[in-house]
Amino acid sequence: MNTWRKILKNRKKEIGLLIIFAAVLVFVSQDAFLYQETVVKVTSVENKFSHSEEGLNEEEEAYYEQAIEGQILNGKRKGEKIVLSNTYSASGVNDERYRKGDRLFVTVSDEESTGTLLGKKRDFYLVLLLGIFLYLLLVINRWHGGIILLSLILNIGIFLIALSDYGKGGNLIRISVLLMLIFSVLTLLFAGGIHKKTFVAIISTLSTTFLCYLIYEIILHTSARLPYEMMDYVVNPTDLSDLFFAGTLMGSLGAVMDVSISIAAGVSEIMEKTPDIERKALIRSIREMGYDIMGTMINVLFFTYISSAIPIMVIKIKNGYTLYHLINFQLIFEVIRFLLGSIGIVLAIPVAGFFSVLFLHSTKLLLRRKIK
Repeated sequence: MNTWRKILKNRKKEIGLLIIFAAVLVFVSQDAFLYQETVVKVTSVENKFSHSEEGLNEEEEAYYEQAIEGQILNGKRKGEKIVLSNTYSASGVNDERYRKGDRLFVTVSDEESTGTLLGKKRDFYLVLLLGIFLYLLLVINRWHGGIILLSLILNIGIFLIALSDYGKGGNLIRISVLLMLIFSVLTLLFAGGIHKKTFVAIISTLSTTFLCYLIYEIILHTSARLPYEMMDYVVNPTDLSDLFFAGTLMGSLGAVMDVSISIAAGVSEIMEKTPDIERKALIRSIREMGYDIMGTMINVLFFTYISSAIPIMVIKIKNGYTLYHLINFQLIFEVIRFLLGSIGIVLAIPVAGFFSVLFLHSTKLLLRRKIK
């Protein structure tokens, strides 16, 4: 009994967060009254094979019919039974299979107990994932987690304001450059605090990003035009090249910031532990840190970009696109994003190392000499 009391006393904050999280989940599971669309809870589902179709690659795909019964959860017809029908394929590329317990958005017929499916209500799963993220962030990192969360909220808010500005006719390049400046300063200040290592990380990030921009411009003006019109989800905008440029540099910014703060923080820690370290020894330590960071970060970047391209690649292969077409008109964008981001990672190591030695090591030696 005393053991449980000790646990409850020492873990009050964690248990309180867990109770709040559980209460929010319970509320979201019963929030159908907040929606104007009709929400239906699936009470039973009967699946039946319908037919199979042959694809372009001579592959057969099975299609199934679903007879769905449900109960209306909101509106004037709350509590009524409703019958729905759905067709889904085995791959689920353009459709979805529904199961008992799912909550669906439905357009209900005025007179009959039937309706048309609009899609699945997913707010419960979204809140569940968000809650797990926030709980782990705050429990593991304590007040540091709160600072990280605040910086994330501010970044999201700034990004939404920038999107609104672009929608009103703002210049995409100007907005992107401004965002990169704000994100770099804001994120690194929240992560490292007001410290010399933070200043070094900010200078290193901005310098490396500028170098990446110069490399991008040189390659862009000395090579053939990219097939921008083949980018995913493009609906005939007029600034395709600017759109790709903004996305590419913004994508590499996170990796460059990570490398810069890692090098700056590492050098700062070395200087605290061994303030009399020689410059050559410090440079060797930076080089060793760079080797460790480079291998993992480049692979992380590769997996990030390739994972975002996998769904559309699979769909296109299923629809008869050749490997040549995918590489030249689809993967080319992911390859360029990956290469530019990798160049940024590689450049960030010597750049951050240079500024770390300049501001963290050299200035400390100068101060010591003046004191003596």
